[in-house]
Amino acid sequence: MPRAKTARAAVLGSVAAVFSPAQIERLEACARVLDPPARVVMTGNVAPDAVAAIRRGAGTDVDVLVVGTGEIASLEGSIDLLFIGPAAPYSVAAELFGRWPGRVAPGGLLFVHGAFAAPPLTAALLRAIGASRAWRYYGREGALAEYVRADLTHGERVLDTIAQLAQLAYFTRRMARRRCKRETSRDRVDAA
Repeated sequence: MPRAKTARAAVLGSVAAVFSPAQIERLEACARVLDPPARVVMTGNVAPDAVAAIRRGAGTDVDVLVVGTGEIASLEGSIDLLFIGPAAPYSVAAELFGRWPGRVAPGGLLFVHGAFAAPPLTAALLRAIGASRAWRYYGREGALAEYVRADLTHGERVLDTIAQLAQLAYFTRRMARRRCKRETSRDRVDAA
């Protein structure tokens, strides 16, 4: 594997940098329904496929920004759609969830690429967003999770937590597959 690809794979952990057609369609569809003047902010390790999908779906009067993790102070106003790409280590992921989601307008969307796939991102996500009454878990397409900014009642929050905990089976299977692949690769190297 070339050096650049190895570095990128280490940063993204177990999350593929390429999006599936279903994930692309989901991003395009959600960007398509934004009413101008809307703002889309993408931060973290943002894959080019995600940027292209959002830009294709967004109208001409929708502002699409790809910004660094620490650039929140330079942005004024609310965010209508927030996309957070995979982040490692945990401290970076926790900082992303600590700074950005609070800027999303009520009814706005949050997409998290690497949810229930990358351990540091998943831990930070569940701690900050999964336990919050301000976010409703909408669903997941592979490692792309969608949340809607909402004000949940206690009962809704319990049901939302159960829905997210159900995703841990997917997470466990992904981690087991990764471990098996590493052990298989190590066995091949040892046998050679």
